Amino acid sequence: MRVLVTGAAGFTGAYLVKYLRNQNGVEVSGLIRKSSQKNLLRDTPCIVADLLDREKLAAAVRDVCPDTVIHLGGMTRGDYGELLRANVIGTKNILDAGTAANPDCRFLVVSSSAVYGYAGEAPIAESAPLQPLSEYGISKVAQEAQALMHYKREGTAVSLARPFNLAGPGQPESFICGKLVHQLAAAGKKQPVLDLWETSSSRDLIDVRDVVRGCWVLASRPDFAEQCSGKAFNLGSGNAYPVSSIITMLEEITQRQLTIHLPEKIAVPPIPSQKSDNTRITSLTGWRPEFPLKQTLRDMLEAAGVKTNG
Repeated sequence: MRVLVTGAAGFTGAYLVKYLRNQNGVEVSGLIRKSSQKNLLRDTPCIVADLLDREKLAAAVRDVCPDTVIHLGGMTRGDYGELLRANVIGTKNILDAGTAANPDCRFLVVSSSAVYGYAGEAPIAESAPLQPLSEYGISKVAQEAQALMHYKREGTAVSLARPFNLAGPGQPESFICGKLVHQLAAAGKKQPVLDLWETSSSRDLIDVRDVVRGCWVLASRPDFAEQCSGKAFNLGSGNAYPVSSIITMLEEITQRQLTIHLPEKIAVPPIPSQKSDNTRITSLTGWRPEFPLKQTLRDMLEAAGVKTNG
């Protein structure tokens, strides 16, 4: 099976490419931007194209002629207009390019739990209302609508994955766990002082290695068109972790007391709580998260060179 991963140089994309390289019968290629860091993709064929350049994208995808596209490319932050262009028009362009190259191509479009916004304290199923509370979340709702329109209008085999909050070794500081680990590593032997926005919200945290495995469990199904097309699948742990509990775990793993510095005021209050209901994917595929959060944090700390108690 020929698999094309868009956004292959990103945090999740690089993990997915690495995972796919170890799967039998898979020829994986990455789609990256000209400006992308390629150091994690040295052993993977990559094509360079911008999702917004329809002609060059179509030519590049035609050369690969993928059987499956796992679409991770796009933007997570930036100007609102740029977010919409990258995540909505970019998605349309990769769907068009993939089906032009191979009419039987299947697509897993990786969205985000940001589409839900705040849905209360109960576990969030895929049928929950989409009430995003950020420009990024709005762009992902529109991305999903674009993908589902392709499915309904063109008959394309398209499914949606909705990962919750990611964690994992090498995670950048734009994520909560990545931010904490980077600050701990930067402190060295000094007393760590961690700058946070708040510690009261709760997040469903899941290891990126579980997420990429979940993506492949879905995308590789022989009955993908019948069982997955037109549907969304949550990829979450099913647990809501208060930020304060993450700090406690880090203290236990490092055997160090952490000082927390909080701002006097938060410009944009966080979503109070978010917890996934992952029943749909577990009942269909048997997939379940394998990495407990404490193990993920330990792996992150060790990858960053922070001494742990293990």
